[in-house]
Amino acid sequence: MILAGLSRTKVFDEIKAAFARKELPTPEPGSMCYMMSKDAYLNDRGSHDLAHLMFETPRLDDGAWGESVPNSPVIGGSEDPEPISEFIIPVGKWSDGTAAPLR
Repeated sequence: MILAGLSRTKVFDEIKAAFARKELPTPEPGSMCYMMSKDAYLNDRGSHDLAHLMFETPRLDDGAWGESVPNSPVIGGSEDPEPISEFIIPVGKWSDGTAAPLR
């Protein structure tokens, strides 16, 4: 949608509407993915600088996973436009076994 020239606001509106129409699924509790390659290309703003696991859940209170607890390793939480919560947990090693920063 961005490449088609839509504004950020319009993109968010379109994503919210697609969720409301049930065109986009809400992740099952416990859905996860990992981002552990130091060669990953995320965007044009910078490098991938954190080896981590990402857990996706239907939207819930950010504190449920300890995101708002002092000294917790959990990063993330709920963000618009998706009605989901995404919790990121740094793992400390890249997929090649070398050390990665924890934050």
